[in-house]
Formats: sequence, structure tokens, C-alpha cells
Amino acid sequence: MSEGENLSKKHLRKRLSSYWKMEVGNALLLPAFMVFACSSLDQPMSWWLAFACLPMCGLLVLGGLYWRAKLHQLGGQSETLKSFLPMADKWQVPLAALSALAVAVAAGAWLLDLGASTGDTVCITVAAVLAGLEYINYYHRQLQHFDHPADFKRLMSGRGFARAQMAVDLAKFRRKS
Repeated sequence: MSEGENLSKKHLRKRLSSYWKMEVGNALLLPAFMVFACSSLDQPMSWWLAFACLPMCGLLVLGGLYWRAKLHQLGGQSETLKSFLPMADKWQVPLAALSALAVAVAAGAWLLDLGASTGDTVCITVAAVLAGLEYINYYHRQLQHFDHPADFKRLMSGRGFARAQMAVDLAKFRRKS
């Protein structure tokens, strides 16, 4: 392996190491921040907020597990990814359904006054939108392009959004199954 390839792998390992921790951390921090924001602003919360956070957190954890598996694969441990992909495949439809329901709950919070307060309604909406975006980002198209110059350059070149890396890996998994 050339020195350039070694540096590239080292840089990729560093990125993946932070990605998986950031995704799992956000699964804990985002709901905590929402509860803190509502509580400190005396905004009552409904159970709809917990429901909207469920797919968001599930997808963030899924993303964290995926990037951790990719990090292991880069280190020569392909078994982690091989055991992850069947689980990600199995959860695709339930996560899509939960995300769609969370978006419906967010719409209901605005249109039917389902939220217990304005703060609750805003947090429900944020959680639902993030769930939908994370679902697309992992199962369909890579939406995140701001943290890696090559991705940003691709987006700015007009070639559109790249296929999500997990979607590529799931397609390979499904062909082998």
C-alpha cells in the first residue's frame, strides 16, 4: 500500500470514528435537549414528542452502528458489517413507517393542535423532520455533504445527491441473499 493510501485510510478511520460516536451521541442529546428546552421555557410536553423521537433516535443509533461497522471493516474486521446488514435490512420498513407516522403526528400537532404547547409542537416537528431526513440519508441518498470536501464538490458540480453508502451495502447484501 502506498503512503498516500495509508494517509487516506488513516483520515477515513478518523472520520468514521467520529461519525459513529456523533450519531449515537445525538440519539441521546437531541431528545434531552428537547426536554430541557421545553422544561426551561415552561412548555408542557405530550407523549407525541416521545413518539416522534422514537424513529429519529432509532435511525441515529442505526447510523452510528453502521459507521462503526464500516470502521471495523476498514480495519479488516468485516464480520461486524456482515452481522449489521441483516438487521438494517429488517428495520428498513418499520423505520420508514415510524418516520412517516412521526411526520403525520407533526402535521397533526400544527393542524389539529395535538401538541401540548408551542414548544412541544416545534420539538415534535424537529424530531419528525430529522427522522425523515435520516431515513433518506441512510437508506436512499446521502444528504450530508458539508463535512467532506469531495462530497461537497460533487454536490456543487450538479451531479446531485450520491446514493447512500448504506444503501449500496444493503443492495450488495440483498444480491448475495
